[in-house]
Amino acid sequence: MNEYDIIRSMAGRFPRSRRQRNQLFTCDAELIEIGGQLWGLTLDEFTPEEDLFSSEDPELLGANLATATLSDLLAAGAEPEFFMHAVSLPRQADAAFIDRLCGGIKSVLDKVGCFLCGGDIGMAETWRYCGFAMGRLLGDKPLTHILPKEPQMLWVTGQLGDANLAALAGQPTPRFELRLEEAGLARRFGTACIDTSDGFLNAIWLLHTVNPEMRIEVHCDRLPFAPGIPDFAALKGFPKEAALLGGAGEYELLFSTPLFTPGSPNAQAVSAAAKLIATAQSHDKPGVFLYRSSKPIGTMLEAPPCPRDAANVAEHIQDVMQAAQKLFGPGPS
Repeated sequence: MNEYDIIRSMAGRFPRSRRQRNQLFTCDAELIEIGGQLWGLTLDEFTPEEDLFSSEDPELLGANLATATLSDLLAAGAEPEFFMHAVSLPRQADAAFIDRLCGGIKSVLDKVGCFLCGGDIGMAETWRYCGFAMGRLLGDKPLTHILPKEPQMLWVTGQLGDANLAALAGQPTPRFELRLEEAGLARRFGTACIDTSDGFLNAIWLLHTVNPEMRIEVHCDRLPFAPGIPDFAALKGFPKEAALLGGAGEYELLFSTPLFTPGSPNAQAVSAAAKLIATAQSHDKPGVFLYRSSKPIGTMLEAPPCPRDAANVAEHIQDVMQAAQKLFGPGPS
């Protein structure tokens, strides 16, 4: 069973609250009506084996864990207010490790005015982290994974692939950005949103899964690859798009807007903070289609490799390389 089948099987055993406003896989956060107000709630667990976060710098690890937890709320159009966590510390962790880890978490919570309310602590052979956050929805509607039937433009914030590059190259995990300003633009102009927590192409695939009648056309030559990816791919002899297939996401926001007239104030506002990388529309030939220089290069027929399906990091990387060569060819592009 894959991840989605397991979630469906488990969720199907429980009744759904009448106050819940989203269905499975349709929003980055769970949408719950509390006291007449719509709230977003999110819970995520992180491990070095699955999420590939490095821990050489505890402050950076803490900041990345907090950013990754809050990202789901931003993608849903919510403003983070309350935070809880369960932390399993490595048995060899000293006071300096704990202090720096907490400092990294606090630095991110302070940026958004989100408060730690409590949690739990344990010990393990390596670190494990479970983060919970909740916040009220801003604006008149949540941002979900459901695309309108009308033609849409797809935008992505920041640069893509840096976390997967770090995993491929055996380098430390980069610092993730908490996209507060960009989230405001997504709330103002966006029609749907998802974060790239499991990698860019996994986010695209999930949009396709939720919107099977839509044709999503991804223009690979427009994608904002993180620095170092093209050179590393050329050195190792694999397609640079492999950095978009791995499960180590960079937690950027991928959101849709209606078609903007070029040069319009709306287009200028969004393009100042995000990159136009794809289009989506209802079509009699739906699916995920990949383009380069306006020419078709491939079609996604299955989800990207999932770290949970691999025995270890090396096996996941091998799965990613095979998938990349199948989609994009055997060498650098």
